[in-house]
Amino acid sequence: AAWRPSNHARAMQVANEKTVLGDFNGATLEHRGKTWRFFRKADRFVVSAEGPDGAMHDYEVAYTFGVAPLQQYLVPFPGGRLQALSAGWDVQQKRWFHVDPHGPAAPTDWLHWSRAAQNWNGMCADCHSTNLQKGYDPDSDSYRTTWSEVSVGCEACHGPSSLHVAWAEKPEGKRPKVENAALVTRTSRLTGQELADRCATCHARRAQFADQGVAGGELLDRYLPVLLSTGLFHPDGQVLDEDFEWQAFSQSKMYAFGVRCTDCHDAHSGKHLAEGNALCTRCHQADAYDAPSHHFHKAEWEGKPSAAVLCVSCHMPGQNYMVVHFRRDHSIRVPRPDLTASLGVPNACSGCHADKPLSWVQARYDVWYGKTRKPSAGTAIAAGRRGAPGAEPALVKLAADVLRPTVTRATALDLLGSYAGPKAAEAIAAALVDPEPLIRATAVRQVPGDAPTLARLLTPLLGDPIRAVRSQAAARLAGAPARLLAEPARKAYDTALAEQIQGQRYMSDLPSGPFNLGNLYAALGRPVDAEREYRRALKLDDQLFMALTNLATLLAGRGQLEEAEQLLRQAHQQQPRQPGIALNLGLLLAERGNMVEAEQMLRAALAADPQLAPAAFNLAVLVGQRSPAEAMALTRRATELRPEDPRYAWTFAYYQSRAGDLAGAAATLERLVAAHPEDQNARALQAEVRERQRRGGRGR
Repeated sequence: AAWRPSNHARAMQVANEKTVLGDFNGATLEHRGKTWRFFRKADRFVVSAEGPDGAMHDYEVAYTFGVAPLQQYLVPFPGGRLQALSAGWDVQQKRWFHVDPHGPAAPTDWLHWSRAAQNWNGMCADCHSTNLQKGYDPDSDSYRTTWSEVSVGCEACHGPSSLHVAWAEKPEGKRPKVENAALVTRTSRLTGQELADRCATCHARRAQFADQGVAGGELLDRYLPVLLSTGLFHPDGQVLDEDFEWQAFSQSKMYAFGVRCTDCHDAHSGKHLAEGNALCTRCHQADAYDAPSHHFHKAEWEGKPSAAVLCVSCHMPGQNYMVVHFRRDHSIRVPRPDLTASLGVPNACSGCHADKPLSWVQARYDVWYGKTRKPSAGTAIAAGRRGAPGAEPALVKLAADVLRPTVTRATALDLLGSYAGPKAAEAIAAALVDPEPLIRATAVRQVPGDAPTLARLLTPLLGDPIRAVRSQAAARLAGAPARLLAEPARKAYDTALAEQIQGQRYMSDLPSGPFNLGNLYAALGRPVDAEREYRRALKLDDQLFMALTNLATLLAGRGQLEEAEQLLRQAHQQQPRQPGIALNLGLLLAERGNMVEAEQMLRAALAADPQLAPAAFNLAVLVGQRSPAEAMALTRRATELRPEDPRYAWTFAYYQSRAGDLAGAAATLERLVAAHPEDQNARALQAEVRERQRRGGRGR
């Protein structure tokens, strides 16, 4: 009874008189200079909308999607697809609007409603229906999607219910005593974290590499949650883009201390168990927290109840997604105006007092709560995002701190992948045996090293109990590292590699699937397969420049230099500030003998990303004969950014010696030989420098 009127029960419905909330009586919406029209044909609901060819077409609505605060509509497309119209119905304001807050997408754009980003089968269905089997076939690029229930039903959380129904249908007093009322998936006595992970299958922003299966089980056997990445989260972990609650809530003290989702929300209706501050004071002392001595605000403002005294106003600020859907940040954090000043992140105080300068907000906050502040993980994460050379120690400490939220630690590990110092490598290696699957999965992706090192560190992970960990370990071992595996490990590798390929094929209706497969096939020495997958990824999203860059690199390696250059020029024209594209184009132009443009591209790459060590190094080599002083400065920068790379240190020492800085060159080479005693080139240059020092700096 509680579930029937819930948003879960009405997450997706067959379109009919009772379920369709929008105005289909000739209403219109102006979009991209065209007029969309919503009308009826007998008992059918029809939309005249801009199609994939840019022309207007009539589309019949098959299903409704959601009920409040907006409702979208699904229309059938060829290949078993259902597409979500970008026109939504505002249930509260009774109006049509465009759901994309970033502006209209052209028909050729991947974000256009007719393309993959708005495809129900791959982007929406798993969380809006029960026992969803996607049924995507990448070879025919078509779907045979099925479900047991069109909306989010009982079995989505409780598992198959036939045994429970048989038990429940027996008369009272004659039902046998069975565990959890004969439900296949146990839901009683779950810990707070177990319950949150159960909800996370839908209430987390994540990649998915397998169908739903039976409710329960390990989250990372079918899904891989995103980390606190740029563009999705502020550096301190506050939500920037949609996260669907789990990443935010898992950062909270509530989560850490075992508070359950159902301590605030009814499990079946989804409604709050109490309204206003009464919800929070079910656990927190009202006289301590629901009081002016804590929140310092008046209960009324201009004769009306003030939202300033609500706990959620300060601790769960929110924002609108899809224009009209207001959602609160579930990290339940303390406002930090000081972090606004240092990191540029939002704070709840300024959110209400937008008319006041930050200095005023900080001063008031300091008077009320004092000036003592706890260290924020956001400081290290912000520095890591910038690639700041001094961020490595703080990231290492953060990654190892078991008192920090798992997703925060994993984010620190992910950022450490850009640092190549020994401390970063040690931290990542240590994380490979962390009890948290998300930590291990992140460490697997970032662990540095040559083939023998990867084989030594990742072989044990091939038997990891979590699919996301073992399959990614196999992907990292593909190629040279796998050839070093002993026979017993080889079988585990083959099994885990097959899982990885299967998972990426499952995701091949989205650009990430074929892109990852392209990288995998390239590592396996299967260039034809890699090329096919890169081109498939670009067909889905022609703005996926990583795929374009990798395809160009693959073609260049096969001698197809002209097409590779054409692709990179196209990408650079579209993304002139993308450093990776400029770097790869510069390297290719140098290989083709076009040194003038090669230098321009390398300088453009370095201007776009001053921390891009390969750009600094290759630019130094290019200008070394003409400008040895600049080459020395560039190789110094490359060496500081990548101190573990012996090529960078050797080249820096070389230009130091040519500039006459023999003492500096000797010091650089001493460190290099100590770290790489097997490096004969370093020893030879060291001998030359020592001889020149002995001769008083004469000779070259």
